[in-house]
Amino acid sequence: MIRADDEVDRLFETVRDELADGISADRTGRQDIMDELMIAKYYERMADHAVNVAQWAIYAATGEHTAQE
Repeated sequence: MIRADDEVDRLFETVRDELADGISADRTGRQDIMDELMIAKYYERMADHAVNVAQWAIYAATGEHTAQE
């Protein structure tokens, strides 16, 4: 789960950078680009929450706290 979250983080950074370039190049589509950025950020946060749920499940099952790498 943590490795998958790291991949989602990298994907978000890629999308963010591409959208920032799009804002500079296309002044007419700025609002659409900002909406896409927000959607990408929501996906990134969902992955963070999934990691938290997985850590809670591990703790409930084993009593051990796992740190995010």
